[in-house]
Amino acid sequence: MSLRGAAATKQSQKTKNIFLILLAIFTFAFACFSYAGIVNTKHNMSITGSGGIKATTETEICVFCHIPHNAQPGRPLWNHDMPGSAYTMYTSEYLHRAGYTVPTGLGTTTGTPGMLSRQCLSCHDGTVAVGAVYMVRGTILGTSLIAMSGVAAGGEIPTAAPGYIGTDLRAHHPVGIEYNPAINIAFGSGSRTIELITNPTSTAMKLYRISAKDYVECSSCHDPHLENTKFLRDTSGATFAAKISNTCTACHNKTGWSGSVHQTNATAYSDASVSTTFGAGTISSLVCMNCHRTHKGLGTPYLLRQAEETTCFQGASSSVNETACHGSSSSATTNRIQTVITRTYKHPTTTISGKHTDLDVLYPTGGTPAGSLGLDWSNAKHAECVDCHNPHKAKNTPARVGTTAWYPTTIDNTSNQTDKSGALTGVTGVQPGTASIWTVPTTFTTLESSTYEYQICFKCHSYWALRDNDGITTYTTASGVTVTDQAMEFNPNNKSAHPVVVTLNNQTGSYSPKPLASSQMSSPWATNLGNQTMYCSDCHGADNETSGDPKGPHGSNVKYMLKGTGKYWPTKSDGTTLWRLNSTDAQNSQLFCRNCHPVWNTNSVHSKGDHNSKSYTIGGQSGTGIPCVGCHIVIPHGSKRSRLIGYASDISPYDYNNNTSQITQFKKASGPSFYSKTNCQAGCAGDHSNSVSGADP
Repeated sequence: MSLRGAAATKQSQKTKNIFLILLAIFTFAFACFSYAGIVNTKHNMSITGSGGIKATTETEICVFCHIPHNAQPGRPLWNHDMPGSAYTMYTSEYLHRAGYTVPTGLGTTTGTPGMLSRQCLSCHDGTVAVGAVYMVRGTILGTSLIAMSGVAAGGEIPTAAPGYIGTDLRAHHPVGIEYNPAINIAFGSGSRTIELITNPTSTAMKLYRISAKDYVECSSCHDPHLENTKFLRDTSGATFAAKISNTCTACHNKTGWSGSVHQTNATAYSDASVSTTFGAGTISSLVCMNCHRTHKGLGTPYLLRQAEETTCFQGASSSVNETACHGSSSSATTNRIQTVITRTYKHPTTTISGKHTDLDVLYPTGGTPAGSLGLDWSNAKHAECVDCHNPHKAKNTPARVGTTAWYPTTIDNTSNQTDKSGALTGVTGVQPGTASIWTVPTTFTTLESSTYEYQICFKCHSYWALRDNDGITTYTTASGVTVTDQAMEFNPNNKSAHPVVVTLNNQTGSYSPKPLASSQMSSPWATNLGNQTMYCSDCHGADNETSGDPKGPHGSNVKYMLKGTGKYWPTKSDGTTLWRLNSTDAQNSQLFCRNCHPVWNTNSVHSKGDHNSKSYTIGGQSGTGIPCVGCHIVIPHGSKRSRLIGYASDISPYDYNNNTSQITQFKKASGPSFYSKTNCQAGCAGDHSNSVSGADP
């Protein structure tokens, strides 16, 4: 060999040695890093561990999960006995109805969806002893166990341990499930994605590729070697709440969340344990944790912290008495929904449970899967918070109503739109199809996001849920009246209706003059007549909205949840005596109609002649002045006659007790001061026996 060749060989060997030394240093450093990452966590179950569950003599740390040779099924280099458990998997109507593939179990062989999660559950489901490993230092243990302290009688994790999961996975984030952001949910108008990020790249989570599909496993969110809060992969969050939030938003992209009230509200919990647990104590800083728990939530499905409305009342607090949310002791009185939702007359939010399912607006009478619930009153009537509110999109922008008022401050032709009240942002709804005068609309378009408040109300208060073809159902409410079809009552083809669906000028079934005169309206309704719209909740809501009650039709101590200065119709506050057109009654501030209409004035037909001065016995009640329901229908939403007139041929509940309506023919006059006997035929007085030319049908 030449000197040059010998030198080259020597240099090559030197380079190789340097490489091997560097490789050894890197390998040692990596091993030390991994070892150091787990040594101070609860997953160090050797005798040196700091957790409540640890070995009595075993000093090796990695042996409880891994082995360098002779590994068992599982990866990487799995050493722990695997459970043979059958798991009750997470599922929800939302996933089924969205067409999302929901796993029925966890994989049992390496490389199948759910197998990685089954490895974690080999300790956490409580069916396999913590010390049940295959081999220790070359010795196969067989039926022997590593001796442990802090475990149950059979060596399993105790059921009371924080890390206990069990075999019922319904209250835990789904695992072994495909990550598929391509799902799109179609509504009659609009669509909604599954709201997953298309290509998540955050270090807060990890997906596992199996057979060309991505899957979520326990280790998608948790790194079992990482010395971090709850082994979360996220290390950027300054608080536990932030770490969880970062983990959630690594996958979930909730449309409308940015700028929503739950994202921006800085109200603090009075429960000190909230800050102790999460390192944060306000609604905005807790983010997802206000409403959800990724493990062991009490409200299944959807990983809610508590069951249904209790989640909204309590939030992350340990009780509703120390909440920052919608419980009875919320720091903001206008947020205390719990105080009004339990009153006598209310939506059945707290009295009916287990009926609501997400996307039930798409399946009013059930649907996929077979037997699932919908909105049908016959077997699935309900009114949960999320039927009327979208907690991810709701905003604190009540543009129409002042803070100390019950009525709108400004009115125009868009006043029935949901964007006038931030609380209604992004809620599903239904739009009824066209129907002839006083006919039940039976066709509907489902809406991913309602534009008008009535579209939210009609999900329940129409044929969409009532399923009755004549508009009068067999259902009664706490107010003691039969439920009717409001889509029929507000039908634009009716002769008259309050402007909930369309303006009076756009009430196609009406004839001139369509709106009332300014003298027949109170502020702010006395301007821009005929070009106004209104909410259902302009009339229905809490009984003390001017003094701090939360606004909206959550609950009331007044029948029909009527609100305003006047709260009683068609009877007085005693619930029996009918309102009459004498000056005492017609000018009484408790009369509901007077909230918007100055019933008594010199030009009004109400103040003329026998209407107010003669004694009548109608409906078994005697008194001066004709009763209001002698002429008008009891349910003043809309009518097949002009000016909400009812005929004696009408039936209850439109004719009070089937015996008060007196009119048999009616024709609207050209103005409020132009009425005469020729406009009305009625049985209440002989001088109204004339036939009315062109009377409403």
